[in-house]
Amino acid sequence: MTTDTDQYYGQTDPTTGQGEWNKQRFLIHQQMANLNTSMPVEVLSVTGVGVSPVGFVSVRILVDQVTGNDVTIPHGEIANVPYVRIQGGSNAVIIDPQAGDIGMALFCSRDISAVKSARQSAPPGSRRMYSFSDCAYLGGILNGAPTQYIQFTEGGILIHSTGGVSVGNTNAAVRRLVDDRMLAFMNAHTHTTGVPGQPTSVPNQVMDQNQLTTLTKAN
Repeated sequence: MTTDTDQYYGQTDPTTGQGEWNKQRFLIHQQMANLNTSMPVEVLSVTGVGVSPVGFVSVRILVDQVTGNDVTIPHGEIANVPYVRIQGGSNAVIIDPQAGDIGMALFCSRDISAVKSARQSAPPGSRRMYSFSDCAYLGGILNGAPTQYIQFTEGGILIHSTGGVSVGNTNAAVRRLVDDRMLAFMNAHTHTTGVPGQPTSVPNQVMDQNQLTTLTKAN
């Protein structure tokens, strides 16, 4: 059985052509549909990872397109999309996106191509507005459970690594503090002996900085 609404396609409905106001409202809605704001996307590829200037990703919008007669069409690739890194000055937390990640793409109200090239103030590269081409990637939604992480809880901070935790700057103040305390602890402890009147003895070997490892295993 068919209904009256079966003859309407896309955004039209039985009221679209009824009266001047409904016609104008339909035109307004069609123009609003061209204003892209934000959408969930999947990362396809990544460039500029590691200790380097913030790079770019290629993404695909996850909400498929639908034609007027309800045929689903996947989106194509959007290339050269800048991604977000937590950074202040020359200090940063580097967690680069990876292919397969899901995040949000934000679409700018003006053409940002010239700003991406210059990495500073620049005029818009064209007159386009709210375009898929002018997006930035914010990662971290709808992804699976991590296997390596830093977790902040009410009880403290948990660091879990599948490999090792490496301290890059061996002259850092934090490492010196840990080293000094560890050396003092190791060199101050005593051993129990079985000789009457001499229940304890000092360590047989005194530790120094050269015997501390630069790699600490984490659970």
